[in-house]
Amino acid sequence: MYADIAQLVLITAYCLLGEKFAPAPHALPSIITCQTIETLYFFTGQLHVLMAVHRFMHILVPRWAQSWRAATSTLLWVCVATSIARIMLMTALDTRMYWVYDRKTALWFITDTPWTQFYEIYLELGWSILEMVAILVLDGITLSHLISWRSAISRERATMHRHIETRLVLQSLCQCIPTASITILYFLVFPNIKSQFIQFMCSSFVLSFGNVLDAFIILIFHLRLSLFRANSVGFVSATSTFAGKYQEE
Repeated sequence: MYADIAQLVLITAYCLLGEKFAPAPHALPSIITCQTIETLYFFTGQLHVLMAVHRFMHILVPRWAQSWRAATSTLLWVCVATSIARIMLMTALDTRMYWVYDRKTALWFITDTPWTQFYEIYLELGWSILEMVAILVLDGITLSHLISWRSAISRERATMHRHIETRLVLQSLCQCIPTASITILYFLVFPNIKSQFIQFMCSSFVLSFGNVLDAFIILIFHLRLSLFRANSVGFVSATSTFAGKYQEE
């Protein structure tokens, strides 16, 4: 959430600068600002995957939950390092390739170089799709585990804690919405339209709206509002395999 807020603040502050005060689009301060915004975007995407792994570990292998929790800080730094490496790779492919904000049209775009198409397809579009697939697969496995566990306990207890599965599915789907919106609207729709207004909606608007929506989703699930109230399910351990019997402790 903090990364989303930081990204939104940077985008807003940079876009609101008047032409008299703002650095030139291709000046070093502008390049650093735009690349920092992109790095924060990468970081939030990887946090979504990390949260999916977090749910997977705590539900399927609860005996490792404490060790996983202890490793979370290190994994966050890994996400930071990976995000920085991705943005540095962009520069390594071509020093002339970077993000630019055009104040006259209010559009964001990557400078046109021989490597731009490769970068957009594999390191932007492809990477985002892989992140969404990873989230859906991990949460799909976790949901299957919960359904199997629910079938092994009493009907009353299963009904009482059905909201766990609902919350998991909703969180998984909701976390994919901001990334999917940016991926589809910017990388697939934006290049194929001529209307400047629709281009603005698919560029500047969707980037800012995606950040706000992402932070809002995280806040909802973090605070566990009434729809996603905290569960009181006891510790569940597998006595054999994933498909085996389960025992409540």
